[in-house]
Amino acid sequence: MTTTSTTETLRAYRYALDPTPAQIEILQRYATAARCGYNFALGYMVAVHQKWARGRDALIAAGMDKAVANKAAPKVKVPNAFRAQAFFRETKGHPFTGPLPEGAERTTPYPWWEGVSNRAYYTAMEDAATAWKNWMDSASGRRAGGPVGYPRFKRRGRARERFRLVHNVKKPEIRFETSRRLRIPGGGGQSAFTVRLHQDARDLLRLIADGRAVVNSLTVSRDGHRWHASVLCRVEQHIPSGPSHRQAAAGRIGADLGVKALAALSDPLTLTPAAGPTVLIPNPRHLAATERKLARAQRVMSRRFVRGAAQQSKGYSEARARVAKLHAQLAARRTSALHLISKRLVQQYAEIALESLNTKGMTSSAKGTLQSPGRNVRQKAGLNRAILDASFGELNRQIAYKAAWHGATLARVPTFFPSSKTCSACGWINTELTLADREFACRSCGIVLDRDANAARNIKNHAIPVQP
Repeated sequence: MTTTSTTETLRAYRYALDPTPAQIEILQRYATAARCGYNFALGYMVAVHQKWARGRDALIAAGMDKAVANKAAPKVKVPNAFRAQAFFRETKGHPFTGPLPEGAERTTPYPWWEGVSNRAYYTAMEDAATAWKNWMDSASGRRAGGPVGYPRFKRRGRARERFRLVHNVKKPEIRFETSRRLRIPGGGGQSAFTVRLHQDARDLLRLIADGRAVVNSLTVSRDGHRWHASVLCRVEQHIPSGPSHRQAAAGRIGADLGVKALAALSDPLTLTPAAGPTVLIPNPRHLAATERKLARAQRVMSRRFVRGAAQQSKGYSEARARVAKLHAQLAARRTSALHLISKRLVQQYAEIALESLNTKGMTSSAKGTLQSPGRNVRQKAGLNRAILDASFGELNRQIAYKAAWHGATLARVPTFFPSSKTCSACGWINTELTLADREFACRSCGIVLDRDANAARNIKNHAIPVQP
């Protein structure tokens, strides 16, 4: 018998906003303050780190080995977020001292903090400290996964417009006035304001009213032509101890992710009642559907760009907004399709078997080097775009966290398991199978079937359950 337990989880609820023109100006001012606060904290950390690097380089120049110089250089303590915030409070509002270039005026630093809640740029300083720590942990080997690059400054006009606000949960300032009105706290001379939601937040309001959800923070960001609010809540969620009777009866399903078909399944899956059960989920190819329109918009934007101009024209701004809107719509369609597939999988089956895909390795360039140039570079580049458009990693991520919510479990086969080359009936391996071969014909038992369907059955049969 399946039972449920109540667990506290962090869950984000994302809503599109319908701000007025005046509110858009406020949101942009908050986003600018967050970007500048991030750059301020990062610049402070980089300056301290460079002081240490200069001492190390002096020892290396004197003939010391680099590894020894790294340890012998005078130690410096890179400031954390709290020290960066304290330094900002000490220096804001005070004019710079020292000589100025001829014709320059003495100005007050950091004008961006005025008229903005300090939480907008304080949280950005915390993000800068997190980015710095990720780089340090990666460089020292304490962080798992791929290498993390040196933190970079956020450039105006290139960085995503976003800011994050936190509040005291006992005296909530981030709250819903109605199911279609979200209150955003003010500060720094800016009063709190209420923004209309494009969607209804009735489900979240019901959880808050019942005491099952508490708002922790709010992240507002701009995606193309639309602003979104992501409300992070601590939610009391009922998690089933195991699969339902329907899931248990269905058992395990194997899924082979690919480009020709987004997912080939070992057993039928019902995405929508109208479509009925299917074992092949076609690849929507969202990028290909928008490619011509996107290319045309990018050409218009490129023609209107004036190199070296201090300020671009209004026409360029309009063309750039058009490109951003197309990218945002493309991302929304892709995410929506992946959410539907992942939800149906964990709702209808007790265990989902997947491959452990190395997407980064699969999408590496075939360009090669000057000494050893690659082959079929354009074809490989097109395949890379198709793989990234299919978003295997995002689909895997969604299935992983939704499985726990619905009492399902995960199973995986190793990265290099030959699922496409192995016969799902007798186990014979066809070492000569190529990507051009779309059917698998077994020379041992004689079975003939689609190569992706064969791979899905192998994944189902050989996947090892993932320990929670």
